[in-house]
Amino acid sequence: MESTKRRMILVAVLVCGFAVGMAGLLNYFKYRSTAERLVHERLLVTGQAIENTIQSSLGLGLQFSDIGTLPATLERERATDDMILGIDVFDTSGALLYSTDRQRSTRSVPSVWMEAIKKVGNKDWFVGDGADSAAGISVQNNFGLTIGYLALRYSDARLDSAVYAVGRELALIALAVFLVAATLASLALIRVMNGLTRDVQAVKTALRTGDPVRSGSDARSGPFGQTLQRFFDTVRSAEGQMAELRGQLTRGDKA
Repeated sequence: MESTKRRMILVAVLVCGFAVGMAGLLNYFKYRSTAERLVHERLLVTGQAIENTIQSSLGLGLQFSDIGTLPATLERERATDDMILGIDVFDTSGALLYSTDRQRSTRSVPSVWMEAIKKVGNKDWFVGDGADSAAGISVQNNFGLTIGYLALRYSDARLDSAVYAVGRELALIALAVFLVAATLASLALIRVMNGLTRDVQAVKTALRTGDPVRSGSDARSGPFGQTLQRFFDTVRSAEGQMAELRGQLTRGDKA
């Protein structure tokens, strides 16, 4: 019985661990997905504000590559959000036109950006590629023609750091919940098993002695007490009838 009790407690602890662990993992991945979506939406809001500035300048008759106020606008928008590492504006061929990072002005646009643009067309696009991670939108003129693209580079490391901090907090909470749940489940199981052990012990005692009532343990008060009482009464009655029948047979043989 003790080995059965230990196995039942182990099963209860494993079930609690599995349930709490799965809940913690689901919450972690849900938070990560939500955090990435919010970052993308925040970057796109900034990108749309810059696109409106570009379209206003184009409405004044300026060429896309000759908007003198755009560099200052890019710097101002980048300073408003510490998640943004830089902002790049390039044409449909991938040639960089404007950038908040002077060192990038001599470099070509990352190929992963152009591949992402080809996949989505004129829709918003996202690239998660370390230092080249970016959220981008297409820039259109007043006639609805795409004349270039805007990319807002952001830090994957900062996002991962924030997600890691939340994941660690969730792990600590899950551990505390597991310990409490496992303890309560074990105590409840021990109580039930102890009661069952007493009942089984009472049955064993009654079967050994032939008496359903022993000192300190009334079998009739347990779940098997009444049944055992009827069983023993029936056995004793049957034994009495058999003894009487044997006596009659013995007297008949002597006669």
